[in-house]
Amino acid sequence: MTKLMIVPLILSLAACASGPGPVTPENQTERQMLGLLEKFDRWDDDGNGELTAKEVDHGINRFKGTPMEVNYTGKQVIGFYDTDHSGSVSLREAQAGYHRARELEGRLNR
Repeated sequence: MTKLMIVPLILSLAACASGPGPVTPENQTERQMLGLLEKFDRWDDDGNGELTAKEVDHGINRFKGTPMEVNYTGKQVIGFYDTDHSGSVSLREAQAGYHRARELEGRLNR
């Protein structure tokens, strides 16, 4: 993970710890990192800092019947993001995978 990816995350976390009030991301990277943190935290049902296929399935199912519905399974998502092959996804793996996915999407849209 590059230092540039960590800086917005640290700044966002520091802003959260500084007291009450909303965190206002100042750029697209900060918005994306905050969104990822929020989703990761919301989907991590047992709070262990890792997402399993079951937790991802549970998170995905929350979007069924909405415009944000996706056609992926938790197993497929874990397969993409789980680079250490532990069977679960850490926040670090999610961040790295998010950037990989954006790069792939950019290549496909050319």
